[in-house]
This record gives sequence, C-alpha cells and structure tokens, in this order.
Amino acid sequence: MSPPPFTPEQVLECARTIRSFLPELLPVDRVESMDRQLANLLAQAKAGETVGASILEELKSHPATRDWAAEFLSPQIMTKGPGDSQLPGRIDAIAAPRYICPEGDYVWHRRSVGMAIPSCPTHPELGPLVPAD
Repeated sequence: MSPPPFTPEQVLECARTIRSFLPELLPVDRVESMDRQLANLLAQAKAGETVGASILEELKSHPATRDWAAEFLSPQIMTKGPGDSQLPGRIDAIAAPRYICPEGDYVWHRRSVGMAIPSCPTHPELGPLVPAD
C-alpha cells in the first residue's frame, strides 16, 4: 500500500487556509455553510478526532474548492521553497505574511500592506488574527 499523498496536518492546513478564499470560490449562498462545516470539522480535529477524510469530502463537494484544495495539496507546490513561484495567476502564499486565529481554525495571508487584518469568522470576539511567526 502506498503512503497517502499528504499528511493529516496538511489537510487541516488546507481547511484552515481555504476558509479565507471561500467568498472568491463559491456562490454567495454556499460560502457560509461550507465555512461553518469546515470550522466544525477543525474544532473536532482540535478535540482529537480524525477528520481528514470528512474535510476532503467537504472540499470535493464543489468544483472550485476541489480544484483549489488539489492545487494546495499538490506535492510540487507543498515542497516549493522561498522564491519559487507557483502556478501562473496564483498568489505566492509563501511570500505573504501568514496570520492565524489563536484557536487554530483559520489562516489568512496578507497579500498587500494595505489589507486590514481580519478577525476569525468563528471567533470574532478574539479580535484580529495574530501573526503566525
């Protein structure tokens, strides 16, 4: 049996990261429900449950999120180093500062200095996201 193409932590990171892109990927009427489902699955993972397969099933439920997750989880992209570029037209997440929810269920990349740092949609009471590093 061959090893899985990616680790459980990579699947969790994919779920954390895609949440901030859902408004760009999904019709307006689907964003909230998928975001809520991913937040619930990430909370279950934090509680020690194995949810990788459920996250992947949720992401496969829409073509745009399926394609985004496939690209995010691609071994070629996962192993790129600083300065390497991703596919044409894609944002180079490596170069963008990474912000996280203190509860660990939301990741956001600041793509320009002018972008205001948002709060986690699941935990807005915690205030703006914090730098990951």
